[in-house]
Amino acid sequence: MKVLFWGKEFQRFFDTLSTVFAHHTMSIADPLDDKGALNDAEVLVIRPATVDEELLARAPSLRMVQQWGAGTEGIDVAACSKRGVIACNVPSLGTGNAEGVAEVAFLHMLLHAKRFFRAREKLMEGKVYTPPGTALWGKRGCVVGLGNVGRSVALRMKAFGMNVTGVNRTPPSEEGVVDDFFPLSGLEQAVKGRRFVVVALALNAATENIFGESFFKAMDRDAFFINVARGGLVRRDALENALKEQWIAGAGLDVLWEEPHSPEDPILTHPAVTVTPHIGGVNDASFEGVLSFIVRNIDLLASGKNPLSRLDIKGAGASQSR
Repeated sequence: MKVLFWGKEFQRFFDTLSTVFAHHTMSIADPLDDKGALNDAEVLVIRPATVDEELLARAPSLRMVQQWGAGTEGIDVAACSKRGVIACNVPSLGTGNAEGVAEVAFLHMLLHAKRFFRAREKLMEGKVYTPPGTALWGKRGCVVGLGNVGRSVALRMKAFGMNVTGVNRTPPSEEGVVDDFFPLSGLEQAVKGRRFVVVALALNAATENIFGESFFKAMDRDAFFINVARGGLVRRDALENALKEQWIAGAGLDVLWEEPHSPEDPILTHPAVTVTPHIGGVNDASFEGVLSFIVRNIDLLASGKNPLSRLDIKGAGASQSR
């Protein structure tokens, strides 16, 4: 099959991709200058990108759109289905993606809890036993979104001895994942008294800008807001105001409102904010896990079988949570 990787960022993996897809015809194209590469592509592999009617019209031979990872907010599934194009993502759990994102959530939690950057300053001053930090043990955490990522975060919170509140559109099917549960409509009530709030929601029309001023006012002043999902879930002005007015103690962000971001963005140097460049799902395990899944899916399509994790089949792909 003719497999097109849509994005120049795939170029750094060219040798690996060429080897893995040796039994297919593999190429990489820059969306800003694709040189007609879509014309004969049968499979389009994307990182977060817009796949809409306009793009699909330029790809008459396309049979499948395969997301590299779990997030699918850029794919118009209805437009794909209308043209007979299958749309798939990669399940985050068991591929290293959900596990890696949960670890980055804890990276931000611990950076704030242990006042890492302040501790570095004291270290360089020759000081010891300062600054005093916050123990995760015994604290109350809240996870908003109980998909694969959210459940992975919740289980790790429990391993740290935390009490966990879950927020989701529907209750978790497994017992013991969270200690108490609120529906998404009770979000502001759910975060009261919680020291760490971790966001793991999927971005869609229902969740865009869901974290606004009233939400941050509902948080405790000594609480930390951690977003490892999507920047578009959060109203930027509301978060900036929450930091300015000290409605919250700080924020940890693995995602921003524009990606790639501007190096001049003032949020990067805010003293109460830790930022990483969307690395949650970028690790050795997830690369191997995602690539293996995509290879299998394309091989299934090539052999006339049904690909896995289809977005046009309810329950098979993306949901309200990541």
